[in-house]
Amino acid sequence: MRWRGGGPAMNGSVSAPARRRHRPRLPAVPLHPAASWVVPVVLGVLTGGYAMFIGHNQGSTLPFAALLGVVAAVVIGAVCYLLGRVQGRLLPEVRAGLYGSLLGCVIGFLYCLSGAAVGRATGVGLGVALSMGAVSFYIIHARSD
Repeated sequence: MRWRGGGPAMNGSVSAPARRRHRPRLPAVPLHPAASWVVPVVLGVLTGGYAMFIGHNQGSTLPFAALLGVVAAVVIGAVCYLLGRVQGRLLPEVRAGLYGSLLGCVIGFLYCLSGAAVGRATGVGLGVALSMGAVSFYIIHARSD
């Protein structure tokens, strides 16, 4: 029996194209150009404000707590900005690891600042870092082609 198009016989000599499994993909949403500096500023202000709040509630004077908050805000904002600038040139695994490390360090620092033991804060920070790294890895690979 011949194929209608006049091509090769359909006796199994020509294999059908293999079906590809499609992964679910998240839609790629372009970010506004201001997001390159707005996101680090907002994250820095939130982290610094919370660090100031915790520091003042733990008995520090208001000027010392404010200094702690400003330093935390500047450091976190700068690290977030730098990570945002270089993330396009990094491997997905490295990028996910950096996201996890950054969040783990921030959470560990804030938890330690609240009066917890250093070992316990390290464990909490490590758990958060591993969780964030895994979630970031999944999201990055769900968006890739």
